Amino acid sequence: MKTKLCLLLAVFWTAGFKLSAAAESDLSKLAVANNTFAFKLLKQLSTQQPAANIFVSPYSAATALQMALNGAAGQTKAEIQQVLETSGISLSALNEASRAAAILLNPKDTNVILTTANALWYRSGAAVNPGFLEANQKFFSSTVKALDFANAPKAEAEINQWASVQTHGRITSIANGMIDPIYTDLVLANAIYFKGRWLDPFDVKRTKERPFHPASSPAKKRPMMELSKKFTYRKGSGYQAVRLPYMGDDLAMYVFLPDPGASPAKLLQIMNGDNWRRVTIPGFNQRAGLVVLPKFKLENTLALNEPLKMLGMKTAFDQMKADFSAMFGAPHFISEVRQKTFVEVSEEGTEAAAVTVLELDAGGIEMNPPKPFQLIVDRPFLFAIVDARSEMILFMGLVNEL
Repeated sequence: MKTKLCLLLAVFWTAGFKLSAAAESDLSKLAVANNTFAFKLLKQLSTQQPAANIFVSPYSAATALQMALNGAAGQTKAEIQQVLETSGISLSALNEASRAAAILLNPKDTNVILTTANALWYRSGAAVNPGFLEANQKFFSSTVKALDFANAPKAEAEINQWASVQTHGRITSIANGMIDPIYTDLVLANAIYFKGRWLDPFDVKRTKERPFHPASSPAKKRPMMELSKKFTYRKGSGYQAVRLPYMGDDLAMYVFLPDPGASPAKLLQIMNGDNWRRVTIPGFNQRAGLVVLPKFKLENTLALNEPLKMLGMKTAFDQMKADFSAMFGAPHFISEVRQKTFVEVSEEGTEAAAVTVLELDAGGIEMNPPKPFQLIVDRPFLFAIVDARSEMILFMGLVNEL
């Protein structure tokens, strides 16, 4: 029986570091890779749950897998890299890029709260590969500590406390029932927390009940916020989109509203990391308009084993074939990957959270301005919360019903 390794990634968010040319290039490659993975993961989840609301943190899942990648070898390592779209990036360059991204995502800007943190707990007495621990400390700034996993409740309580502190009390009880007193050897955790106010808040006095039209059920009245101004806007083929920045303007929510008769799932099918960059960077322009956006709160618990397998990460879950020999001398395999998420959007801004758990068993000026647009989000839509500095998608969601 292979022993057990748990990787827990706690992610929670609400929105003058300079890199060398080489580091900037690697960070850019990582951003494209992470965003491509983001669309792949959300597509897979939406295929499995076509009518559901889905909110996921691809950054969270990718960071957890990148941490674990330092302990993988052989086909297991190759498959993780393929799923993460990082096969063309060396592990050392990937680690450096991950560290650079974390620095960018921990700014000193007081306009928003945005922090990340990593931790690693291993079974007291376990022979963990020193190189694996060193990589996690050096590149992911992980806190490393031995725990008595034989006392599972106490170990889980300590991990829960860490997650709660890192997420300002929003994520609790993440480790409950996760640790096996006999087989768990290691828990990895990454936390990201965000809370940001809109650069241009919605006026509470303009919020009113409007019908929201789900794809497969009767319309329901929901509180809808209104804002009229010049927006960063795009009219694409089959959809409208708008960028709603948070204070500081580095973080923003992109809202994609398919045309009537279309669906966010269909829109998602034509999106990937490459055309995301082509669309979001040059494809938006300043234009006056009206945005009507529902207030909403979503919570998801997502089982990621099958989506990751379907994307090509099969060996890591195979008790007989998984190779995490750069982490432990004895065989280990991933037994469970799950993510729990939360997002709330209001007139003031956004608060969002995600916790990902990976458990391994050891085993310009216009002379003739266009007519103001109207983007009324009263039907299913797609949204993403993006960091402009790293160009990474931190969270994504499909809203089918409110």
